Amino acid sequence: MKANYIPAVVMLSAGLIDCILGFSQGLSPLDFTVELLIVLIVFYLIGVVIKWFYMANFKEEEPEEEESENTEGSDEETSEGEAVEEESAPTSEAGQGEN
Repeated sequence: MKANYIPAVVMLSAGLIDCILGFSQGLSPLDFTVELLIVLIVFYLIGVVIKWFYMANFKEEEPEEEESENTEGSDEETSEGEAVEEESAPTSEAGQGEN
């Protein structure tokens, strides 16, 4: 799961639970709205803290290594391809000069 979605998921889950409890208890619309706003703000902040801990402790290093391996492989192919082109270019020029 991407870490960017953690605060939103925590906040919306708490909001859903608050809505269910608010409707079941029969709160007035004003009380319900104020309570929902407070719950959403508090749980968004909790989600930000969870995201911060997640990012600090579970850094994803594997995809970076895979990308560097792919980059190295493409550099090698380019280097080999350039080497082949450089070798063949002087040969064809020399052949043209002799005619």
